[in-house]
Amino acid sequence: MDKPLYIRFIKTALISSPIIALYGITPFYVFNKVLSPFILVAGLVMLANVLIFWVANILLIHYLKAEKKWKGYMLSYTFVVTFHLILITLREMTPKPAFVIEGELTFRSDILIVYPFVSLLAINAIILIICNSILATQKNRTAEIEIQKLKVSNLEAQKQVLLQQLQPHFLFNTLSVLKSLIKDNPDEAENYSINLSEFLRYSVQVQKNDLVSVEEELKFTNDYIDLQKVRFEGSVIFDVNIPHEVYEMKIPAYALQTLVENAIKHNSFTEKRPLHIKIDYTGDNAILVSNNKMFIKAIESTGTGLKNLNQRYKIIANKEIEITDTEDKFSAKVYLLNNSQI
Repeated sequence: MDKPLYIRFIKTALISSPIIALYGITPFYVFNKVLSPFILVAGLVMLANVLIFWVANILLIHYLKAEKKWKGYMLSYTFVVTFHLILITLREMTPKPAFVIEGELTFRSDILIVYPFVSLLAINAIILIICNSILATQKNRTAEIEIQKLKVSNLEAQKQVLLQQLQPHFLFNTLSVLKSLIKDNPDEAENYSINLSEFLRYSVQVQKNDLVSVEEELKFTNDYIDLQKVRFEGSVIFDVNIPHEVYEMKIPAYALQTLVENAIKHNSFTEKRPLHIKIDYTGDNAILVSNNKMFIKAIESTGTGLKNLNQRYKIIANKEIEITDTEDKFSAKVYLLNNSQI
């Protein structure tokens, strides 16, 4: 048994023992008119009994495994029976003074020493119920911690999947473009390489965080957009309208870049029929990424990137991406998170 659980048992025992002891001596007061000294002494004796039962049950829980709970119950009630027999023996060896109430001889001290056996069993049952409740609560907390760890591991795995999806083809294409620029336009090649280095730097740094600020994600997405502008020239038009007021809000890493990449990947476009991608703030703490649709023929879309991103949103913020897919337009709405939602 770990230390925090020990402390919980001890605190609960100290708090509940006086209440259980009061329950144990209530019949004396309710059904019989006895002297106050008798009630006081009976209460102290009952309190001692309850504390002894607590100690016995805590030790049994410590030394017995959880799967042997039935054995613990048997030993617990065996202890109660044994304890009861010891009290009976002590009663026979102890003088028996009488308590006088209203001039009549009513109770002897054997009532104080040997409390009815059924009541002792009831008290032990109450303690066992409390112990099981503490153990169940601890088990639930442990399970919740494990679930949170699994969620964190899942998020990390999903980020790695995004990186793996992003880097191979992207790097191949960008390096091919850079190679062409070095020959044809060295100045443009320099700017291109700067954008590429910033993009890759962010890709490495963001692995440490599940959430990033809107400003960081926009910077990353704009670097990606600048690289694509060089590659596709006038065949892709980008329009970004995000107010500075929401820059400090949070968003899952790669959220906007994934949606922009998804639009480029799954559409066919030319300078005469350009792809128009818009990133707009909707006014309700959400960003809408939309594009006109020009399908690529004979291509199967697995939707892995969107499914991945949607799953991450559900884990992080208990929200989902709102997707609108019409005949000529596709849009995805992602909600921003403030500090109170994280």
